[in-house]
Amino acid sequence: MDFFSRLSKLQATMCERGIDVMFLQPGASLVYLTGIRRQEPHGAATHTHGNWAAGGIIFADGDVVIVSPRRGVGSYLISETEGKPWIDSLVVIAHEDDPTDVLGDILQRLGSKKGTIAVDDRLWSQTILVLQDLLPDFAFTLASEIVAPMRRTKDEEELETMRTAAHITGQAFETAVAMLKPGVTEMEVAAEIDYQFKKLGAQFSAFATGVRFSGPDRPFIYGFRRSGSRELAPGDSVTFDLGCVYNGYCADFGRSAFVGEPPATYREIHDVVLQAEKAGMAAMLPGRATTTDVISAVQELIMDHGYEQDLRHGVGHGIGVDTHEPPFLSYLDQTVLETNMTFALEPSISYPGLDKAEWWNRVEDVIVVTEQGGQFISQVDRKLYVVDS
Repeated sequence: MDFFSRLSKLQATMCERGIDVMFLQPGASLVYLTGIRRQEPHGAATHTHGNWAAGGIIFADGDVVIVSPRRGVGSYLISETEGKPWIDSLVVIAHEDDPTDVLGDILQRLGSKKGTIAVDDRLWSQTILVLQDLLPDFAFTLASEIVAPMRRTKDEEELETMRTAAHITGQAFETAVAMLKPGVTEMEVAAEIDYQFKKLGAQFSAFATGVRFSGPDRPFIYGFRRSGSRELAPGDSVTFDLGCVYNGYCADFGRSAFVGEPPATYREIHDVVLQAEKAGMAAMLPGRATTTDVISAVQELIMDHGYEQDLRHGVGHGIGVDTHEPPFLSYLDQTVLETNMTFALEPSISYPGLDKAEWWNRVEDVIVVTEQGGQFISQVDRKLYVVDS
């Protein structure tokens, strides 16, 4: 991907807006601008010397500097920086170094003038406090005000990467759906999906894999775990929510299954969900529709058939280097659609109602906006998968 051009565009915008420097922690925006991938998430906090100071420092006048601890969970930045000529330098925080002094040495080129620094939305509070001490006369602003508009439309190389992520996700799903038989647990199926992701070349899961079983005597309830110890039983509906990260980009995917012969009502629900997805895609007309138009198209079709859209998941969201990123399919987001925006579209119906639903049905696909409306990135069959009981 053309990281030189991305950085040049970013720095030109920084100059136009009077932003002298940008600090990005390891994360999505650093992936997008430099190709430095994220490390697999840790389930609990892991603290190492200088970890709070790790990230990318981008000066408006040219230099791109990566800061990395020498040891611990952040030290992967050292190998990730290798072979990237658009990065000017790597500064390593040794065990005997004071991370504050390291940042101070890098930022001293800014002098004592007043200025502006743009910081990552989720930067450590410790990092913010140190930067405020090091740059007492600087105003602080959000880096996302510049980077998010750059990220929201995808070029062909990004789309191809997302197609690969979707293909891997589809392969993992097909392996998982073949496991479905009475007695298997949600957790066992989810664990197989996560294993398949890595086996097939993905970095890791984009989010906690969700495999949910529910039936007339066992209602669907949102709980602490997205995949638990519940065993599959005849008459259950099964919903999948999964996605991997491949080369920094995310997939998000959902399908539904039923154990035994599905009742006519459940088949009808699945058909309505598929129609709602197509209605949302038909509304994705660049320059002529907003994110709100997409929501309305999905929800109106579902309501016209006498059902309710399951609003716990909403209708969908933007997707790219983050699983959820702007623009969002929300009534608060009035973004006008543009060609090559990408959305995860996820209509769903809980039956007979949203609280303690006996059955749940959902389909989710990543959609790219084209002049003809939305087009699928994933090619996996959207049928209702029926499992022998």
